[in-house]
Amino acid sequence: MIMTDEQQQQLKATTLQDGMNAWDFVQSKTEADQPWVAAGILSCIGKGYSLNRLTINWEARDLRYSKKDNRTV
Repeated sequence: MIMTDEQQQQLKATTLQDGMNAWDFVQSKTEADQPWVAAGILSCIGKGYSLNRLTINWEARDLRYSKKDNRTV
């Protein structure tokens, strides 16, 4: 997943509900999780959701695992 310069700038200009900068929050995650957390934040912004950690993590999880086969065995 590649992030555009525009998306990076949007994250750098966004403050989360707890006062932390969105870009700093993304950078605090592991390298493997960073694209998904960024996508979660951008999705929350687009949907008008609250920018708290719980909402961001749920949105990132939904984006990350939504394409997997959810059949039960």
